Amino acid sequence: MQNIRYFDHAATTAIETRVLNEMMPYLTENFGNASSMYQIGKKNKEAINLARSRVAKCLKCNPSEIYFTSGGTESDNLIIKGIAIANRRRGNHIITTKIEHPAVLNTCEFLEKYMGFRVTYLNVDSQGRIDLKDLERAINRQTILISVMFANNEIGTIQDMEGIGRIARRYGVYFHTDAVQAIGNIDIDVKKLGISALSMSAHKFYGPKGIGAAYISENVNFIRIQDGGHQERRQKGWNREYSRNCGTWKGH
Repeated sequence: MQNIRYFDHAATTAIETRVLNEMMPYLTENFGNASSMYQIGKKNKEAINLARSRVAKCLKCNPSEIYFTSGGTESDNLIIKGIAIANRRRGNHIITTKIEHPAVLNTCEFLEKYMGFRVTYLNVDSQGRIDLKDLERAINRQTILISVMFANNEIGTIQDMEGIGRIARRYGVYFHTDAVQAIGNIDIDVKKLGISALSMSAHKFYGPKGIGAAYISENVNFIRIQDGGHQERRQKGWNREYSRNCGTWKGH
């Protein structure tokens, strides 16, 4: 095999040996359904709960506020759509930036095009940072969510998370951050920073592909958006409230 020097860890990383070794028993021997009643399933449930606690410890939050997903894109969709739909009677305005990841920008575009939401896309300066005064001026009575990336995936700019969180708290607006590029590189305390919801993806910090997580504060009014079973404490299955809130699914 050709000797390759790999310098693109911002794009993805190889799975760490310790991670792979810890996963292997659950891919081969302990393969039972974690929702089942028999022993092989219960062992897997314990492993999932342990993993949830580890992620929560990393973010300084409660394990009950962590939901496992397939990666950053699903987490962004789950959070932004889940918050928007659940709070649409309160307001229909979302604030984000022009340099977000497509998983955020395309989700906001979907909400604009098909569900009648209004989205403000903030400009950034030459360093890729938003002006907090612009953010505050953009907030109005209909604003329900601010979504600003923690660390940019193209230029590496780190936003003023504490400042954004402070403004969000002042106006009673939820604050989501796509932290896919930040987790594993920056120490994050979601409570201290005033972050209501956060997206992350394991493959960015030596975990397996196809696994991610969403932090959603217990104080967030949120509903699930996918049809299915009862995984992740029913947050990834069918929801009657979602059906009611989707009455304007085809737009206004």
